[in-house]
Amino acid sequence: MELVVTPSAEHLDVDARHLVSHPQNGTRQFPDSEVYVQLGDFDDVEEVLLVHSGQPDPNRGLAFLYGALAALAERECSLSVLFPYVPYGRQDKAFYEGTVNYVRSIFRVLTEHYGVERIYAIDPHFSHREWVREVPLEVLRAFPLVEQQVEMDDYVVVGPDLGAVERFGVAGFEKERASAVEVELSGELAVAGQNVLVFDDLVATGTTMVEAFHRLKEQGAETVQAAAVHGVLPEGIQRVGDTYDALYLTNTIASDAATVRVEPLIRRVVAGGGAPSTTDEK
Repeated sequence: MELVVTPSAEHLDVDARHLVSHPQNGTRQFPDSEVYVQLGDFDDVEEVLLVHSGQPDPNRGLAFLYGALAALAERECSLSVLFPYVPYGRQDKAFYEGTVNYVRSIFRVLTEHYGVERIYAIDPHFSHREWVREVPLEVLRAFPLVEQQVEMDDYVVVGPDLGAVERFGVAGFEKERASAVEVELSGELAVAGQNVLVFDDLVATGTTMVEAFHRLKEQGAETVQAAAVHGVLPEGIQRVGDTYDALYLTNTIASDAATVRVEPLIRRVVAGGGAPSTTDEK
């Protein structure tokens, strides 16, 4: 299996081919901001795993993703895609009249138009949705990698809200959201006198994680540390890092705050052996 990474996944420490620059201007973007996509020497390759992260700059990233898939499809090789972070993963249903389940639409383009045979995703936000059963998707779990670095002898794992309950099967608070930066959490968790690790799939604004910290402290938790797979917004990452006793964040998205590396999950897929932390959500 040949590994290819798009520009948004070049921060990952894996042995992979990169898209090459334009031979005249030495960049992968034209002055009008359109992207330039070119594969390097790519003869006699039968199977390709394309790695693409949906942040930062998800719109520009999709242009690179679709361009790379189009170029690879012309070579008639077997195609799979691995998303450390899935673009538009939080737009996972039609929330209002006239909106679209954007990530489902992207997956349909991958499988029906470009002929992608298998999709891998590290802890996608939508893994609990019913429509996922229609997708040739394998979910890769990052939490075992996080646990290897947690610096607490004994701790209880909770989620900040019921979304984490659905995704990871841990206890969590009920949440009412007034806006993107205003939430209210309710409920009681058995954390009095306990060291607590708050685990969630992503940090965007950080509002829910920060509120969870205060609720846990009010309920008698001792040390309260945070862990998240995807660090979406730098300002949210900083809010959580400044609030909690420690923050464990993976490098699915390039971030200076990332301390947990997900490359072992990618290498196991390339090797064809899967991983103990990998489960099929179908």
